Amino acid sequence: MTADIGMRASEIEAAYRLADGCYLLGSLERGVTVYNQQVRAHNLAWALWELRKSYPIKNVAIVGGGIGGLTMAACLLSLFEPTTKVTIFERLWDLSPIQQGADGRWLHPRIYDWPYFGSRAPGASLPVLNWSEGRASDVARTILREFGQFCDRFAADDDRISVYLGLRNFKMSVGGKTIDYVGTRSKRTGSFFDVDQPEGGTSTFDCIVLASGFGLESGADGFPVTSYWRNDQLAQPALDRTHHRYLISGFGDGALVDLCRLTVERYRQDTILYELFGNDLEAVEEVFRNDLSEIGDEANIYELLTRYDQNLLVRAKQEISNRVRKDTSVDMHIAGKDGKIARFSEIFGRRSSVLNRVMTFLLYRCGAFSLSFEEPSEFARKNGVARDHVLCRYGADTLRHLRDMIADYTDLETRLTEMKDSRKQVARRLWRPGVFPNPGSRID
Repeated sequence: MTADIGMRASEIEAAYRLADGCYLLGSLERGVTVYNQQVRAHNLAWALWELRKSYPIKNVAIVGGGIGGLTMAACLLSLFEPTTKVTIFERLWDLSPIQQGADGRWLHPRIYDWPYFGSRAPGASLPVLNWSEGRASDVARTILREFGQFCDRFAADDDRISVYLGLRNFKMSVGGKTIDYVGTRSKRTGSFFDVDQPEGGTSTFDCIVLASGFGLESGADGFPVTSYWRNDQLAQPALDRTHHRYLISGFGDGALVDLCRLTVERYRQDTILYELFGNDLEAVEEVFRNDLSEIGDEANIYELLTRYDQNLLVRAKQEISNRVRKDTSVDMHIAGKDGKIARFSEIFGRRSSVLNRVMTFLLYRCGAFSLSFEEPSEFARKNGVARDHVLCRYGADTLRHLRDMIADYTDLETRLTEMKDSRKQVARRLWRPGVFPNPGSRID
């Protein structure tokens, strides 16, 4: 290991370190997309492998059986010697449970990086658990199939990987690197993990990786919380010939995607850019890139979009105007969960992707939705909006999610604040090229 590689690995390890031997994968970062979490998993696994002589690891726990956790597990299995064991803890009853069956949601590796180079490339091009754009359900299926292949190749000995599903109790001590659990041990058959026997215990690990993401979404009092990933009929025309009114509360990517689905006829995330800009797409992207590089990624882009309104966005605005849905009316509550937003222009900061901010601006200019700053419950009552037509997209309370899992949480509050403020877990490929073997290769 050269000095440069060692320094890079040490910097990565430090960025993810919650405490000695315990690491937090992306939960406090911006841009916790499936692809970004996979890149972070590759980076961390590689860094731990490069530093293995200084920090030997023989027994790893991965908390969370979603795509980030599975990528972390597969990376570790493929890099480390066969004596290193991996245990996955998942509170639900299958791996990658959030995206499974999500036929109405589209996943793309880098579209939230638009308009930057490579953002429209359909493939993730990852060495471990690779996939291409598609329905979230299809991506989950691909990931799970590939994870089974990694297990076949690198964990043929069933003792090398253990998976606990349906956790009824889970609490970890970061300082002691111990986990108390009650769950059901699974038995692998290919890419499927069948339940075996329930058991409880306390286990100690050399290394714990928290790959539990944000946690589940929170909502507003009085309204049902429906996960972004659950199937719905929002994008489909109403079959009862009646006009339906919706209220969307929030202005992150989840809220803005649902705004598009409820206001644009035949909306598809995979085709909308090409439909809006046609042959001018690359030229439009170049203008956006140049202007964004001047104002910075953190800037509010409302004034920039206003400047584009009479030139760069003319064709796109006409396309949207021709496709505003006729069977819905949508109000957007943008005051935020805490009521701090007072003007429409304030939501165009870096709380969502550039693409979704552009779509929201175009829809607003076409009169496709109205604004509300009133409390959602009061607005819904006054305007007759049905409870199941109020969509609260507030994201998750990640710190509460972590607090519920970690017994010695109060000892970590300072470090968690540092990690949230610094956001050093960049979603760039930092591992040494060629280091990850695939299921068909041999390990040097």
